Amino acid sequence: TPHYGSIYPRVQNLLLAARALGLGRSLIPLPLWSVPVARRLLGLPLTVEPCCVVPLGWARGRYGPKGRRPVDEVVHHERYGRRATEG
Repeated sequence: TPHYGSIYPRVQNLLLAARALGLGRSLIPLPLWSVPVARRLLGLPLTVEPCCVVPLGWARGRYGPKGRRPVDEVVHHERYGRRATEG
């Protein structure tokens, strides 16, 4: 539906904020689910349209910062294989 374009950027912000707080999270888009089952389990009225489920929780084990490759290793300029620093 057309309103998903306004919902998913907000969901992304939720996922980023949860990560910043050290919470484990996952995005489960509802097209993978049965909407009637989701409505029943969550007690949603017919006036609410479920779009996704975001389970949040404290992760088990180590859940720390992720390493990232340097930008120069992953950015290409105008075509694949040409490094941005090559111009």
